[in-house]
Amino acid sequence: MSKGLQIAEPPRRRQGGVGELNAERQKPVEVAKFDHVAEGEKVQFNKRVTRRVADGYEILAIRTRRKVPDLLAEALSLLEEKHGKV
Repeated sequence: MSKGLQIAEPPRRRQGGVGELNAERQKPVEVAKFDHVAEGEKVQFNKRVTRRVADGYEILAIRTRRKVPDLLAEALSLLEEKHGKV
């Protein structure tokens, strides 16, 4: 059989701070309430596109320093100008 790895033992735990940690853990934890406020009439938009299209939007957003949702809104307005409103 092999001897295995020659690894140093882990450092020993400190004994002085054990009581302090237990006292802190016994305090009740405050639960944050859900306080998200809707931004107007926005909804989440989940559609599958190719990786190329998604990367294109991400790169364009970085180059123009805009957010992807803003780019999608502009793309929709350009398509409506070309093909008419839906």
